[in-house]
Amino acid sequence: MRILMATRRFPPDAFSGTDTVFKALYEQARTKHEVRLVAGWQGGRDRIPTEAIGVKLAGLGVGNQWLAMAKAIRSEVKRWRPDVVLSNNIEVPPTGTPTVCVVHDLDFGEPGGRPVGRRFEGWMSRARRTAYGLRSRGLSRVVAVSETARMALLDAGVSDARITVVRNGVDTVRFSPQPRDGERETIRFLHPARVLPGKGQHLTIDAVARLPRLHKRRAELHIVGSVADSVYLDQVRVQAYNQSVQFHLDVPDMVPHLQEADVILCPSVMAEGFGLTAVEAMACGVPVIWADQPGIREATGGIGVSVPIGDVEALRGAMKALMDDPDERKRLGEAGREWVEQRYSWEGVWVQYEQVLANAKAV
Repeated sequence: MRILMATRRFPPDAFSGTDTVFKALYEQARTKHEVRLVAGWQGGRDRIPTEAIGVKLAGLGVGNQWLAMAKAIRSEVKRWRPDVVLSNNIEVPPTGTPTVCVVHDLDFGEPGGRPVGRRFEGWMSRARRTAYGLRSRGLSRVVAVSETARMALLDAGVSDARITVVRNGVDTVRFSPQPRDGERETIRFLHPARVLPGKGQHLTIDAVARLPRLHKRRAELHIVGSVADSVYLDQVRVQAYNQSVQFHLDVPDMVPHLQEADVILCPSVMAEGFGLTAVEAMACGVPVIWADQPGIREATGGIGVSVPIGDVEALRGAMKALMDDPDERKRLGEAGREWVEQRYSWEGVWVQYEQVLANAKAV
């Protein structure tokens, strides 16, 4: 097949679960098909693949970014004539070519996040929900990365007949357990996520601050991820003052940080479509404490320790319990690794995408 792939963001110009998943899909597609990539960039043209059709989005508002991407996509469709378009953004313009879009969730990560359910849904999430419902009518298929994402799409008005569930994959060679030289005196908690309110860095800092005195002496919190909200970053830096908290921002590779951790924290208060970071941590053989919401529960198979969304005291209690029980940390780490190996190979995921794309092309 001739596949045109389109995305507004591509690593390492941008780091999020959606971006890394699309990069993995691109790498899988190139091994078996003719592929062209249209990719937007913000930080620099050299931060996306040299073979990509680069679209400068730096300094543009959302509307102008859409127009710039639409122009580039339409131009490449006309020039190259692909069999099918695979997009990471549902805003991809109509081109007359069968088009498949990947949807991870319906949340922009707006301030406070959109909780599971719609009680405090902000205007950005409402607008996106409406856009998904309308735009989906012009798509051949919509790939949802989980049953949770499928239900969100149905709620947005997307026809069930257009939706196919294909769960994300994990590179189990890169994301793998690493041996350590002896036991550390401290327990390293890692919160790997974009820095924004919906991901809950303020919750993990608060939980560390509430640990009993003897536990706090042995606890380290490492916050690792790209900065999506600089104002929020300043706020949590102040909150972390005089606590055992370290920030590692805009790191080029998350894998070493995951492998060095003793416990991973995923306390997101925004509606997650899959919970990729939790699954990547499990692939590294590290136990995960996660906010009990449908997307993460589905992705992890319930392995790990769940806590109610936004409940700092429950988070503190789970952290303390795992600090006191190295055998349970080991058991959860091994169970998580086995779960990922059995279900999330990229080779198997790409076979499912090939079927979706072939069906779209045939219509």
